[in-house]
Amino acid sequence: MIATLLLLAAVAPVSLQGAEVTEPNTKVTFPAELQSVAGTQALTGTGVRTRTVLKVKVYAFGLYVEPAGARAALSAWRGKGAADLARDQTLYGELLKGGFPMTMRLVMTRNVGGEQMAEAFDGALAPRVAQAAERGMPGGAEALQRFRGFFTDRLASGTELLFAWTPGNKLVVSIGGRQVGEIENAALCWALFDVYLGPTPISPDGKKTVVGRLPEILGA
Repeated sequence: MIATLLLLAAVAPVSLQGAEVTEPNTKVTFPAELQSVAGTQALTGTGVRTRTVLKVKVYAFGLYVEPAGARAALSAWRGKGAADLARDQTLYGELLKGGFPMTMRLVMTRNVGGEQMAEAFDGALAPRVAQAAERGMPGGAEALQRFRGFFTDRLASGTELLFAWTPGNKLVVSIGGRQVGEIENAALCWALFDVYLGPTPISPDGKKTVVGRLPEILGA
């Protein structure tokens, strides 16, 4: 019973009113709406990426979705609460189909070298693009190599990274307010979002809280 109550508290819906949402573990703020390359998107929730047994906070992250597209693709989940959505693996599977524009926003909470960040993403993405190839999404390894090349500079605490999954399976990457490139590859798009939303996410708690605001977006 206590565990259930804790889960409900962790993923309780947050009012969509207000311009900003604060990720509670890092105090990083996220705009409730994001002007993305694919249009205006709404924040579905936030999480935090930690490393090592000491739970060192590396960055906060938040997921944004195009509201109309999300309501159409996720109509089966309309009216369900945040706790129900958080434990429904079919919901995450639908999100990972990339049926509407989405953006993952990261904000660094510590200084990380560019090569170190590239290696961290490579470790998370390489097995996933291999899995994507088995699912009929080719070219992921080559796309990942290009993706690594975007991380050439040191990422200081407070640096914003935007990964926008746009129509046509394009991944548009911005770092520090500057668009650094785009890659058209379904495997890479799926793999990157699977890092956060898939069966083995890098932040299991963040996977739950990152859909905490989705009920308000979908409506009753």
